[in-house]
Amino acid sequence: MSIGGEKALLLAVMRNEGPYIIEWMAHHFALGIDDLLVFSNFCTDNTDKILDRIEEIWPHRVKHQPNPKVMFPKQGKWLIMALRFAGHFGRYQSAPWVYTTDPDEFLNFTGDIETFDDFFARTGDADVVSFTSIAFNSGGHKHAKDELVSKMYTQTAADLETAAAENREVLTAVKTLYRNKVQGARRPHRPVTHDFSDQGFKWINGSGQTMPPEFTDSAYKAIASNGTRDYAQINHYSIKSAEEFILKVDRGDGGQNDRVGESARYWNTANRQGNIDTRGVGLSAAAREIYDFLMADAKLKALYDECLELRHTRFTEIMATENGQELGRITGYYD
Repeated sequence: MSIGGEKALLLAVMRNEGPYIIEWMAHHFALGIDDLLVFSNFCTDNTDKILDRIEEIWPHRVKHQPNPKVMFPKQGKWLIMALRFAGHFGRYQSAPWVYTTDPDEFLNFTGDIETFDDFFARTGDADVVSFTSIAFNSGGHKHAKDELVSKMYTQTAADLETAAAENREVLTAVKTLYRNKVQGARRPHRPVTHDFSDQGFKWINGSGQTMPPEFTDSAYKAIASNGTRDYAQINHYSIKSAEEFILKVDRGDGGQNDRVGESARYWNTANRQGNIDTRGVGLSAAAREIYDFLMADAKLKALYDECLELRHTRFTEIMATENGQELGRITGYYD
């Protein structure tokens, strides 16, 4: 797979994402991603070991490294440090296309569009594409399950249908695919190129619309959610079930585990009731083939199974604490 015959590299950082890696990787490789460069840090659920094993299986497609920030804990942010470090890798330098996203984000195309090539066949050629990210809520799930994330969560965390009917703008974040030759600082949501409109490149959104200089020549990382997703959107499964959110808080995301109030605000925002959205449910035939191939590896499957056990053990430990019990009440885990 590729984009117009040119290699596309996916860049990501991970910490304790073990249950989701194989599904997420299979999904994006089926879209046309050729290469994964991933940086991890302080993993306790086999995430690093799972990535190492996949690299052993597919060394030409996967490169796993420690995040450089582990050596410089007081310098920079995790993803920014990884982005800077990535530029020193030959596989990054030689990739004509780069896409940076997180392991809880799944890029999905609409209708009969299945690959990046199909997408560009609809939109026409472009050099940069900012895809609108749509948050999905917990769907009322309390417990982590050994099921595909993309099948479990099908309700958005904002009522975008009502917003569209009322002609009300709802801004959401983007993640961006871009040609590596585009100049400017690499950032988690997009490249920042203050003279982009003078460089002769074309920047579009998920509906194929050309983005204005007010966006392209700025550092803005959000666009209107309605009208920008005709052909593609990102499904952002930021909280998943109550159990998985509590594990996420313990990991150090979605608020800190000693700041229950912040975590409550995060949960309450991300778990609002929106609309049923079934685009991207489950794996495509191409993604399923990749998923089954990886899961057929005995060593990888053993690491995956152990990952689920490690997370269950850790969750039990968390729920024996005062903070864990408070998070259980906040998320409705005990209801």
